[in-house]
Amino acid sequence: MHTKKKKLSEDIYLLHFKTQKDMSSTFLRFQEHYESPKFMNKIFTLREFRQWYIKRNGKFSYYKDWDGFNIPSKTLNLFREGKFNPLSPREKLFLKLFKNETHNFYIIAVHGKAHHHMLKHELAHALFYTNKKYKKKMLNIMKKYNLKQLKKELLSWGDYSNKTLLDEVQAYSVSLYHELKTEFPEKMKREVQKVFDKYSPIK
Repeated sequence: MHTKKKKLSEDIYLLHFKTQKDMSSTFLRFQEHYESPKFMNKIFTLREFRQWYIKRNGKFSYYKDWDGFNIPSKTLNLFREGKFNPLSPREKLFLKLFKNETHNFYIIAVHGKAHHHMLKHELAHALFYTNKKYKKKMLNIMKKYNLKQLKKELLSWGDYSNKTLLDEVQAYSVSLYHELKTEFPEKMKREVQKVFDKYSPIK
């Protein structure tokens, strides 16, 4: 597993992988255990996930579908306890990277020539989870706008749970909003960007 670990703040870590496949195959079960509409909070094998993904999409393209990942440290608990055994070599190395971290923290990941927009998107997830002031401000901004269509589009992708939907909305409003067909209100984008810039550990 070719990756570099960087501490962005007291509770946010960035993993920079050499390739997309290396990153995606490492994160798959961790990420889907955290927020998959099908496997959230469940224990599952890679085979079970592959079968579901193929049935839903017609092929297994997961390793090419995602350019960034984000999970809170609590996601590692069941993996550390052996509930997901047998672990893949990449999963074992991933856990080893954080074996000495005992506090609550958040992990984000990008690959290759770290795309600025992807890094901002994943960092928005990390801030929403770790910073109460950031989260409160983002929620207050989102309350002012009709986001029904945006939420509907995100859910239609079949990759997100209702439980993490507001987190996704704020992250896409910070960066990668061009990937959605539904347009974000321009004023909202300016508001969230201002908040993001204030709290981002990367200037």
